[in-house]
Amino acid sequence: MLAFILVLFIVTADQLTKYLVVRFIPLYGEVDFIPFFINLTHVENEGASFGMLSGYRWVFMLFSTVAILGITVFLFKQYKRHKLLTVSLAFVLGGGIGNMIDRIFRGVVVDFFEFTFVRFAIFNVADMFITFGAVLLGIYVIFYEKKTEQTLRATVEESDENTDLTE
Repeated sequence: MLAFILVLFIVTADQLTKYLVVRFIPLYGEVDFIPFFINLTHVENEGASFGMLSGYRWVFMLFSTVAILGITVFLFKQYKRHKLLTVSLAFVLGGGIGNMIDRIFRGVVVDFFEFTFVRFAIFNVADMFITFGAVLLGIYVIFYEKKTEQTLRATVEESDENTDLTE
């Protein structure tokens, strides 16, 4: 349940911010957001980061669909596995759905956060959550996956022993 509340929040925040950018900032227009740090710069991205693979929308839609379905099924089946895993996958799922909505209904992804102190890709709320989710997933895999697997294995073995005793 936590995962799907997070996904709903992320998709809503992503789509609301994109709506506001499209509504109030003309394409390629800039607004000083945090001086000397971040501008809101309205761009439309047909590809991935930095516009790579522009014109291959179907590749992103196919990959995103597979990832969205896979993560959704995993979360339904394994939502009790570990909270950090659940949160990280919910972040990736929410971001993926947010960008997929753009690709389906706009044909492009609306991006708008632009760092002013370094040359970097212009990005959106969905991109931030995909990145945060990937980082959290990495932390989970490095620090918690082995412990979680051992705990799950011990629980299954204990359950099997209790089943053998009751038969």
